[in-house]
Amino acid sequence: MSLSLTRLATARLLGAGPETCERVEAQALLAIKKAEWNQARQLLRLRLQMHLAPGAKARATIERLLSLIDEAEARGVQPDP
Repeated sequence: MSLSLTRLATARLLGAGPETCERVEAQALLAIKKAEWNQARQLLRLRLQMHLAPGAKARATIERLLSLIDEAEARGVQPDP
């Protein structure tokens, strides 16, 4: 994918509506359940950047989840086989 298409896709994603925000959040939770820490971090950070920004309470929850992911990774938590 060319750089301009990547930028366009990113801009469209960041400006997406509530359904897309919910989908990103659901994918982040699935990644957390699978202990896929990098993907979970990426999705949660993406959600924070989206134009339909989460409220203060949701933002605090996302920040807490990011902190818990860091702790779990530091302890070596891995997905169940």
